[in-house]
This record gives sequence, structure tokens and C-alpha cells, in this order.
Amino acid sequence: MRTSKIKVQAMAIPVLTSSNGERYWPMRPVCEAIELNWHSQAAKLHPPRYTPREHDVCLPGQPPMKQVLCLSQAEFEFWLKGLNSRKVNRTARLRVDQLRAHFFGDASADMEHQSGPTDAAPKILRRILKWRLQQTEPSDRPELSKQITSQFREKNGFEICDAREHQLRGAVASLSTIIYQHDRAKTPSHTPVSQRVDTIIKSIIDARPQRIHLLESDFAALLCGIELEEQYHHSAQHETPSP
Repeated sequence: MRTSKIKVQAMAIPVLTSSNGERYWPMRPVCEAIELNWHSQAAKLHPPRYTPREHDVCLPGQPPMKQVLCLSQAEFEFWLKGLNSRKVNRTARLRVDQLRAHFFGDASADMEHQSGPTDAAPKILRRILKWRLQQTEPSDRPELSKQITSQFREKNGFEICDAREHQLRGAVASLSTIIYQHDRAKTPSHTPVSQRVDTIIKSIIDARPQRIHLLESDFAALLCGIELEEQYHHSAQHETPSP
């Protein structure tokens, strides 16, 4: 690997170039040049979203850096586009914009103000949340929204507003499950739990001629139903009979 540097405004960023011309970006020096928290970024640079490689980085006049986490050109650009400028300090925000302008042109300097695939996932998730909140008294909506979004963050490790297109199916299933479990816990049904599970299974089977793939919502409802059924049976077994 041949190591060189590119100059972008006040930043000097190392880049590795293979014998066949492929570029790899050492992410720790990149983050330090931007003034991003390296440990926070390193926690995100793992499969399935990224496939980093480790390479030694040797720059003239500097001690060699061993086994530095590197991203390919395509993954580096994906990472750069996905950075949330609202969550960093002013200096880092300016440098992120400068790098975006360098790699994507001025029109793409701030990807967060453009509508596109990156915005689609949060819009869909917010629409699902809005549907649930509309069924609640206006005075209770802020607290319910806080409960649901907090549970979503705990289960998925990211906020609804930060969801990406490739995470959408799993995020929809997760949000649907949270709403389902919340509603069942707050609004007990007179229908026996096992009968509700039977109804879910029947609806899935009846839909087979029209659907080739199992819907995420059906799958989430089935999992939740079976879990509630098991909890109900477990509680019933441990109830102490009244004297």
C-alpha cells in the first residue's frame, strides 16, 4: 500500500492506494483531522453496515501506525454522507461540510438538507408513531411519544431520526412490536391470550395465497402474541390461591 496525503482546507488526511489503484481511508486519522470522537465513530464501523480492513499507515517523518481501521472509497463516502452534523461541535461541523464539498461538490456539501433515501426511513417511522399518537388524548401524547421513542432507542441503538434505508424493515418491525406490547400492557383484552395467538396464526395462514413473503407486522404480532401467552401461563402457574 502506498501512503499519501490530501489537503482539504486546514486538514491533511492520509489515504492508502493499492497496486490496482483502489483507495482506503484510515479512519482514526480522518476522525482526528475532523475533530470527531474516534471511539464513538469506531463503535459504528462494523458489519453489516461496514466491512473495514486493517492496514499499516506509514507517513514520512511520523512513527508508523499499525493495524489502522480503514474503509474503502465507497464505504468512506457512505460514512461521510451519513454523518449527523447536528451532533458535533461547530469546528467538526465546518470540517464535515468542507470534506463533503471536496468529495461531492458544493451542491452536496450538506446532505442533511436534501430529501432522498436517507430521509425515507425516519419519515416512515415517524408516520407510524404519528398514527399511534393520534389515538391518544392530546394531553397524553408527549409522554407516550417519549416512552415509545426511548424504548426504540434502547432496543436499536439509534434514534428514529437517524434510521437509514437499509435498517428500515427491522426498524418498522421493532417499532410495531413496541407499540403492540405497550397497548396490550395498557389495555387488557377480554379475549383469552391463546385465542388471540390463534387468530394471528389463522390470519397469516389465510393470507398465504395472496402473499409470498411474511409481512413484518404479522411476524412481529406473532412473536409478541406468543411471548404474552408464555408470560400469562407462567404467571398463572405461580399465582397463590386465595384462602
